[in-house]
Amino acid sequence: MGNERTKFTPETGRTYTNAGGGTFRCLQADGQGKAIMQNVASLWTFRAHGCALYKDGTIDWDYSTGGHFEKKEE
Repeated sequence: MGNERTKFTPETGRTYTNAGGGTFRCLQADGQGKAIMQNVASLWTFRAHGCALYKDGTIDWDYSTGGHFEKKEE
């Protein structure tokens, strides 16, 4: 099946497409499947837990904590 999910740790600085939609940049990764991620369009920033990669290159996570909007630089 094409929807196989494999645990992984995002790479700091890399941008990913979420399996449910949206584009997210990894701001910081801990090497154990957790990462601080940011939505590129809205700047919604959060800690993603249980990050996973699909065969098509999209990602998702089990749950997130600490979500907040970052202020856009002027």
